[in-house]
Amino acid sequence: MNIAVRLLWNSGVPRMAVEEARHTGWKLFVYRDAGGNYDLSGIDYTVFRKRGEKGRGVLPWLSSLITSFYAGHRGREATVDMDLIMKATSIKGYTLFHDQFAGITGYLRKRKTGEEYALYLHETTLTATGLKYFLPREMERRILREAKTVITNSMWNREVLREKGFNAHVVYPGCYPAKTISDTRERLVISVSMWDSGRKPCLYGELSRRMKGKFIMAGSWAREDTRRQFEREYGDTVTVTGKLKDEELMSLYSRASALVRFGFNERGPGMGVLEAMGYGVPVVVNEGLGSKELVKQGENGFVVKDLEEASSRLNEILDDPLPLGRNAWETAKSLSWESHAKRLMEVLGEQ
Repeated sequence: MNIAVRLLWNSGVPRMAVEEARHTGWKLFVYRDAGGNYDLSGIDYTVFRKRGEKGRGVLPWLSSLITSFYAGHRGREATVDMDLIMKATSIKGYTLFHDQFAGITGYLRKRKTGEEYALYLHETTLTATGLKYFLPREMERRILREAKTVITNSMWNREVLREKGFNAHVVYPGCYPAKTISDTRERLVISVSMWDSGRKPCLYGELSRRMKGKFIMAGSWAREDTRRQFEREYGDTVTVTGKLKDEELMSLYSRASALVRFGFNERGPGMGVLEAMGYGVPVVVNEGLGSKELVKQGENGFVVKDLEEASSRLNEILDDPLPLGRNAWETAKSLSWESHAKRLMEVLGEQ
């Protein structure tokens, strides 16, 4: 059994692929190392394009052009490398492909050799409207139709797929719950993500001005110009860390009183939400994020409707974070990477 992921960078998809490889012992194939800081010790892996290497010929240029048309806000590192998608058809054996673009490899391979594949769908384009998204929608339909098994990361995504005629298993992401959690918390609100303009960082900036405590936005930024503009506008009330090492991020979770994360039809759970809960941090999320499925209202956090409610709930938590934090920790204990891997093997029939 193999696992394939397009990019190794600091976001939830490659983190999941890496931890799956670590806990299942399956081989990991990475199409391109885009600068992720992951511990790959003990993992059997192959990287098709190492960090700093560039592709040659027309396909890399064309890939960059097409990606910029659909997701220019995510920067060049997010490029869907068609040359590597083609190269990866050399992978032999039953393989789990992470996202529909890596799934193109599985589709092409099956059409050529009949070899089966599984797909882990993190977000779907099937709900995207307009002529612009005709090709991505049709591509995704074909990849879903040909996959032996489809897995997704939330009940919300599963329901959308079901409405479109596809069945999927839900396997939530995992985390490493802390063995113990701190009872000493700073008046600190954090948000953790891979930041781009599509995640509307300005909303967090506005929120920070309503906080009765410090506000930190942690994580890499897809485009440096987006980060600079944000810091010019909100640097007086928000600390922006940029990319953090795992130990730095865990230290931040241990200090924080609350985490906030907004989604905008982002049906998958934000990885930072689950990681924070694993360190006893209550979470505040909105209706547009798949993480709402993990929140028990008023017990381990809150699901909110708007900025006003978010600021009110966060300030409420800052005054007494520990009760909700303990419950958040208990939630995360049932969603470890070990349990994720076990569930994954059950679904794929590899146990």
